[in-house]
Formats: sequence, structure tokens, C-alpha cells
Amino acid sequence: MVDLRTRIDLAVRWLERTQKSDGQGGAGWGWVDDVPPNPQNTAEVVCAVHAVCSLGPRAGEMASPTGGVLPHTEEQPPTVREVLPRADEVITLLRRRSVRHGTQPWEFDEPIDTAWRLRALLVLGVPHDDPDVERAARQLRATQNSESGGWGFSGATDPDTESITVTTAVLHALAAVTPTDEASAACVRSGVGFLVRAYREDAFEGPAMASTALIVSVLSLPECAALGGRRARRVVSSGVRTLLGLLRGGGDRVEEETFARGPLLHSWRHLGLHLAVAAVATAEPKAVLDPVLRESLIELLDLQETAQAHVRTGGFRTSRHGPFASYATTIALEAMVATQRALLTHINPGEALDLFCRTDGRHHTDGRRIVGWGRHGVVLNSYAGSLFALLTGAAGATIMLMSIAFTTAQNKAGMRALLIWGMAVLAIGAYIALITRLPAVPSARIYAGVFTTLTAIAIPVITFMLSS
Repeated sequence: MVDLRTRIDLAVRWLERTQKSDGQGGAGWGWVDDVPPNPQNTAEVVCAVHAVCSLGPRAGEMASPTGGVLPHTEEQPPTVREVLPRADEVITLLRRRSVRHGTQPWEFDEPIDTAWRLRALLVLGVPHDDPDVERAARQLRATQNSESGGWGFSGATDPDTESITVTTAVLHALAAVTPTDEASAACVRSGVGFLVRAYREDAFEGPAMASTALIVSVLSLPECAALGGRRARRVVSSGVRTLLGLLRGGGDRVEEETFARGPLLHSWRHLGLHLAVAAVATAEPKAVLDPVLRESLIELLDLQETAQAHVRTGGFRTSRHGPFASYATTIALEAMVATQRALLTHINPGEALDLFCRTDGRHHTDGRRIVGWGRHGVVLNSYAGSLFALLTGAAGATIMLMSIAFTTAQNKAGMRALLIWGMAVLAIGAYIALITRLPAVPSARIYAGVFTTLTAIAIPVITFMLSS
């Protein structure tokens, strides 16, 4: 049975393999393979690996720069700097505010870029009085809208440019410096107020699931919760319920937000499923036993490549047919870490058994959703699937044999209809039998296999019989 720790290990190893040099003394990650390393995506990876390290002992076994196992104890888990390959080169890249992309400079000096760089530098052990850390904190404080408390992509203080995405990223970064910086603490307090008002007034436009997930995640931070008080706690509780409702509804979870970077317009693709699972598991640990969150976690794990011989082993897709991306993998890591922490600290081990069985190690006797609409669906296990296959097999064979009675010229149309009908019944029975017997295989692969077999074998037979 493959558990969450194994899935976490696979994801970290994939990130380790996809690290690239920027050719200028730095190393890091891009959003996808053909995007050069940049400070923002690199910072996302650093923060995700930091979350993994917080789990304790096995974190040191996942990614050692020397290929060995790092020494550690339960009380002293490995640090990000010990686990992360080429950590000094990563810090070099994070200190940059622009990188070369072909022949053009690629600027990473907007508030969201600065926030991610600040957060990553701090978790890598860079001291608070470091010039780059102090400069980043000052820049973030200066670009906050003093009236509303929010931040925008461009750094302008115009309320029309404010963004939940940017504000939550900045608050996450500044929360780390609030214990030693009163000015940053005041900014965080104002920013928390902005998020509370935005949620209550439903003031954010665009990605509803992603915005709610980001708000819940940030307001769950101890620093933000302390500054936000009862208002923040109520928003978190309401946000968790909202996210569970959105997850239950299904549908496309990839949402887009348009923003300007300089004179160009860009589109930010928010991975709603990844963000929502991470937010709910972080804010309400006991919700990992909620059927909706469990099904969503399974759906998320299905986006990870687990085949050992695959070049992408360990990486996560942005969606079922989307590309493998460091961004998708880092958010999925945070979701798995939050779930694992909840299982270890908040959940009775006996209650967690079903969750482990229903991930990649689920048993064929467990029920599997065959078809559904909204919150309703048809669930069968392998026994019911086998019985269904026997019944449809008998029905399909009977229907096809009946076509023999329509072999006369006057009944050609009837024979054709019966042949096609019988073959369709057999195909449906085979699909149901396979999907219930092989719970670890994605339903899309089973459907493709049945369709391919039907096309390669059944169609030629039907064509021959129709032409005879």
C-alpha cells in the first residue's frame, strides 16, 4: 500500500531532479520544464520543502545533496538548507530581482515576487537583518494600500488593483517577521482586516475557490489568527464550509486571474483543487475524514505520476490533462503535508485506516464511483461489478445471437441494430468489471483500453458480418 509519506517522497525527488542552473551562478526551478529558473517558482519549491521538513525524521531521507541519508532526530528534523540540493546557488537566485530570459531581462520585483523571495530566504536561514531581507520587507510595507490594507500585482496603491492572491502572499511573508518588526505587524493587522472584509462582502472577483482557499490558509497562520481575533476565526470556519461545498460540486477546478506585469497582460492559473485541499486540511485537520475532502484528496493524488519508469515520476499535473508543473507539485506537497500532520496529531489511527485504503492502496472490494452528477452518483465494488458483467455478458450474447434470425435481405437493418446493441452491452459490462476490479487505475485509462479493444476487434467483426 502506498501511503502519503511515500507520495511526498516521490514529489520531493521529482523536484530534486528538475532543478536547473540559470547559467549565472544560481539554481532553481521554473513553472514548467521550458521556463527558465526564476525567483518566484524557486521560492515556492523552497517553502514546500520546508513544510516537508517540518514533518520530522523521514524528511532527511528524501533529498540529500550528497545522495546519502542526513543525520537527524525526532527533536531535530533536517533543515531546508540540509535537504535542498545546491542550497547556496538557490539563495543566489532568490536574491535577484531580475533574470535573463533569452535576450531580455525578466523582472521579479512586484509585490508577489518580493513576498515569495522574502519568505523563502527566511526559511533558508537568512537572518532578519540581512540587507535583502530588510529591503524586501520595506518594499512590501511601502506598496500596501494604506486605506484598505490590500496589495496589488503592480505595486500601485490604487484600490482597483488589489488582489487576494497578492495580499495573501504578502501576509504569509510578513507574518514571519512580525515578532521582531512592529511596522510589519501593523501591516499584517491591516491586511488581515482587508481579507476579512473581502470575504464577508464577497468582494473578490474571478477565482472563487482559489480566493477562498488562499484566505483560509493565511488566516489560519498563528500570527494572522492572533492579530485577526474572533473575526478571522469566523472567516476560517465559514471558508472551510464554503470550500467543502465547492469541492462537492465538482467541475473544472482550474481558475484564471488576469493581471498586468509592466505593459503586458498575463494570466495566472489557479489550481483550485490543490489549493482547496491544502487549505481545508490546514485550517480544520479533522476534516480529513470528511468524505468530500477524502474524495478530493484521492482526485489530487490521481494527478501524480507514480509509474517508476516514467521520467515524470513524482510530479503533479495541473489538471487531469494538464502539464506537469513545479507549481502544481508544490501546492500538492503542502496539501499532503497538511493531511499527514492531521493524521499524526489530530486523528485516531483507527479512523485513518479508510483514508489510507482509499488512496493508491485502496482495495477492489471498496466502493468506487462509476458515474455521477453533482453530489449524487452510482457506487459499485468489484463483487457488484462482476455480477453486472455476467448479466450484461449474457444479455449481450443473447442479443447478438438473436441477430441470426434477421439474416434475410428484408431484415438487414434489424440484424445491424442487434449486432451494434449487443456489442455495446458487452463493452459496458467489461468497463464496469474492470473499473471496479482495478481501483488504482484511473477510469480514463480503462475507458481508453475498452474503446481501443472495441475498435480493434469488434468493429472489424461487425463489418464482416454486415457485408456477408
